[in-house]
Amino acid sequence: MTSNSLHMLQRIFPRWRSAQTSLCRTIVNDAVATKPKTPRVRKPKATAAAPAAANSTTTADTAIPKHVLEYFQTTPGMDASVLKQFPSSILRKSSLSTERFYLANRTTAARIADVLTQDLPPDRLLVEVNPGPGLLTEQLVQRNVHNLRLYETDASFEARLNTKFNLPKDALRIGDFNGLWRLSYLDGFDNGQRVCGMLSGIPHRKWQEEVSFRLFSVIGTVKYLRYLMNSITQQSEFFSLGRYEMFLVMSPLLFSHIASTKDAGYKLYRGGTIVFQLYFEHEFLGKVASKHFLPWCTTGGTKKLRTLHKKLIEDGAEEWYLVRIVPRRNLFDHLLPDNLGLFASFVTQHYVSRRNRIIPSLEHWIPHCGARLILNSNYTRKSSSKKDPTSGVLPSQLLKSVPLSSNDYVDNFNIFTEFGELTPAQVLTLFNEFINWSEFHQSPFMQAVESQKHKQHRFARSLDDDESADEPGELQRAKSKKSTDTL
Repeated sequence: MTSNSLHMLQRIFPRWRSAQTSLCRTIVNDAVATKPKTPRVRKPKATAAAPAAANSTTTADTAIPKHVLEYFQTTPGMDASVLKQFPSSILRKSSLSTERFYLANRTTAARIADVLTQDLPPDRLLVEVNPGPGLLTEQLVQRNVHNLRLYETDASFEARLNTKFNLPKDALRIGDFNGLWRLSYLDGFDNGQRVCGMLSGIPHRKWQEEVSFRLFSVIGTVKYLRYLMNSITQQSEFFSLGRYEMFLVMSPLLFSHIASTKDAGYKLYRGGTIVFQLYFEHEFLGKVASKHFLPWCTTGGTKKLRTLHKKLIEDGAEEWYLVRIVPRRNLFDHLLPDNLGLFASFVTQHYVSRRNRIIPSLEHWIPHCGARLILNSNYTRKSSSKKDPTSGVLPSQLLKSVPLSSNDYVDNFNIFTEFGELTPAQVLTLFNEFINWSEFHQSPFMQAVESQKHKQHRFARSLDDDESADEPGELQRAKSKKSTDTL
C-alpha cells in the first residue's frame, strides 16, 4: 500500500465513523420521539368520605390525624372533644422551627393557672398569648382574673373567645405576639409602627419599678428571646414597657440555650447564653407533658445534630419545661445603659469560637494589654472552692439564675485562658475592665462597633448563632423591595 492510499484511508475512515454514529443517533432519537409521553397526574388524597347520613362527629374525626385522636381517646385525663375546637392545620405535626403552640388539656391548664395567679396583684395586667379555644382562659376567669388581655394569631378563634367569655373591648387582639421579632425586622425596612401597635395599651413603667405585667406563652424557637435581648441592648420597643414577668413553656433544647453553664457543649453555651443570663433572671418551675400542646412537634432531622442535642430533642418529645423569666432589676448597677451595645459587640466578637484565648484576642485591640491582666492581683489569686450553682436532674444547666456580679475574676488567669472558660459574671467583669483602659476609645474595637451598627437595627443580628433558612413571604418581599430601592 502506497503512502497516498494510506493517507486517503486515514482521511476517509474518521468521516465514515462520524457519519455512522450520527445516523445511529438519529434513528434512536426518532424512536424515542415516537414514544408517547404519559402526563404526570397527582394522586388524589385517600380520605374517607363520610356518608350523607353520618353525624357531625364522624365528619370532624376524618380531619383529625389518627395518632392524635387515638392518644386523646385512650390516655387518661385527655378529652378528645377538645380536638374539634382546633382547625385541621394546627392538628398536623410541626417542625423544630414552629413558633405557635396551643394548650389542649384542661388539667394542665388548671395547673398553669394556679402558677399564673399566685401572688398576682388585682390591678396587674395578665397577658395570654395564643389562647386558642380558651382552656387556660376559662381557668383564669374562674380565678377572678379581670385585668386580662389575649393575643391570638389565628383569627378563626376570635368569635369563639368573644362569645364564650364576653370579653370587653380591646381585650382580644388578633396578632402574632410571638412573632414580634418579625414585626421589628419589617419596621426596620420602612420605619413602620407594627411593634408599637401590637404593644399599645400595655402599661409603661420605669426599669427600677415593679414589673408592669405578667405574661404566659408557649414558644418554639429562640427568636422571641433574642428579640427581648435585642430590645434591651438597643433600649427600644419592648424595653420601653419596663420590667415584666414571663411564664414560658419551652422545649428542653430551647431551655438549654438560655440556662447552660460553661461546662455545656459549644452549641449550647454561646454568646447569646451569656447575654441572656446577664439581662434576665430565670427559674425552672416544673415539667409539663408536651403532648398536651398542639401541634405535636416532630423530631425529624436529628441525625445532623450532636449527641447532646439528640438527647435534648428526644426529651422534648415527652416533656417540656415551665420557666419564669424576669429582667434583672439591678442590671444597670453593673452594666451602664450606654455600654449595652458595646457589651453585645464585645461578646459577639470574642465568642465566634469559645476556644479563642483571651489575652491574644484583647491584644488585637490594645497591644501589650495582657501584662495588665496577668499582673493584676485579682487574677493571680489561688483557686477557691465555689459552690456549684447547678443542681437537680438537668446536666450543666442553671435551674435558677445566680445573683449578678461585676466583680467576679477568673482564678489563675494566664495566657492560655480561653473565653469558653468564663462565666457570664466573669465576662462582664472582664468587659468593664477592658472599657476602662485609657487606650479603649482609640482602639480598633470602636471602629468594629461602628461598622456593626447598621446591622444591629435588624433583629438581633449580632447575637444570632444560626440563621433560619425559612422566611415568611412578607420578609422576603421586604428584602426584595430593599434591594430594589438600593439598585
